[in-house]
Parts: sequence; C-alpha cells; structure tokens
Amino acid sequence: MPQNTGPAPPSASSSGRNSHARHHHPPPAGQIELHESEPGDYAAGGAAKKCSHCHTTSTPLWRRDPRTHKPLCNACGLYLHQRNELRPDKLIAVDNENPGGGDSDGEYNGPECRNCGTHKTSTWRRNKAGEQVCNACGVYERMNGIPRPLALRNDKIRPRTKH
Repeated sequence: MPQNTGPAPPSASSSGRNSHARHHHPPPAGQIELHESEPGDYAAGGAAKKCSHCHTTSTPLWRRDPRTHKPLCNACGLYLHQRNELRPDKLIAVDNENPGGGDSDGEYNGPECRNCGTHKTSTWRRNKAGEQVCNACGVYERMNGIPRPLALRNDKIRPRTKH
C-alpha cells in the first residue's frame, strides 16, 4: 500500500470554510465603509449611546465611523458615507433647532391638516370632503366615520414597528 506523505488537500469540513463563503473586501480607494449596529445597541456599561460627532442620543439606526470606530447617528453616518466628510455644523444646528419634531412657531408655507393643524406627517391624505388632512386624521376618519378628536393629537411621528 502506498503511503501519502504530503499534506492532505484542504476540504470544506477541515478548514471550517467552504468555497462559497463571503469574503470581506475593503471599499475602493476614497470611499468610506460604515458598520451598522442594531437599533437597541448601547455603549459599554449600559449607558445610552451618543453620536461622537453631533452628540445626539436618539437615532433610528446607529452607525460607526470606520476610521475611529466611534458611534455615529444615522444622519452623521450617512453623510460621512456619501460625501467622505463629517456632517457640517450648519446642518447639525438646523436639526437641533426643533429636536422634538413638532411644529415650529416660525412662518410655514407648506400643507396644513384641516382637522388638527399639523404641518408634519408621513403622508398627506384627503378626507371625504376633499380637504387635505394628515395621515393620522385621514386614517382615523376612514376607520371610524368621524373626524379625529384633537385630544388624540401627538406631534411625534412614530415609525412602523418591525416584526
């Protein structure tokens, strides 16, 4: 019987990898790669995360600066990824002027809900009378047959929950 003295050929089971495994390739020169984290991801020690650039603590998705690996809010992370530079202070200041997402007291020329008076909504609808109403008032009136009570108004737009 001939003996095999050379090393055994690599197999999928012995190396722990198969030929179809995904390989990480660095981004092309000049582009920045962002790493996403889970929406509920928190910094070490159980403290809430804080964007290392604009210092916000609330964002729909946390990202990481690929150079420093520090957390970035979604806005700063996307800006960095698309433009290869950090979001300017001017844009951060605009976001900080109205942090609650509610209506501002300044002049506004956009649409207004004929029922509750809001200027912010995920989508504009028309009621049976043809008036422009916010999403919440339009859906409420269609489901219940009566206009939405103003007591139910909430200035925050909540995103859909993911299953």
